[in-house]
Amino acid sequence: MCLTAFILPLSFSAGAIATPAIGRDLGGSPLALAWITNAFMLTFGSLLLAAGTLADTCGRRRLFVGGVALYVLVSLALGAAPSVAILDVLRGVLGFAAAAALAGGSASLAELFDGSARTRAYSGC
Repeated sequence: MCLTAFILPLSFSAGAIATPAIGRDLGGSPLALAWITNAFMLTFGSLLLAAGTLADTCGRRRLFVGGVALYVLVSLALGAAPSVAILDVLRGVLGFAAAAALAGGSASLAELFDGSARTRAYSGC
């Protein structure tokens, strides 16, 4: 969970940092290139609460593991994306995976630890 909490925020800025190089390699309009960042931000932000509800109903650990697995798979697919449009869609799916991993992982920590142990668990991340 701690590694996930470290990696997920990097996803916010990674798209923005890579956008100029992606534009040179794949082309794309400025609007399509902007969606590299926007797709992740919108899906992550809008689905975080829904992912928390899903964690409560389907299982916290299951959602965390599924979110991390999907995040890894989509991250690998991003490297082979042949166009900006596919990249935009994959970044949207990546946002969902990140929301699932963060919601499931945070809820798992809250479930596993109580009192001061919970404080140490969250502050260790």
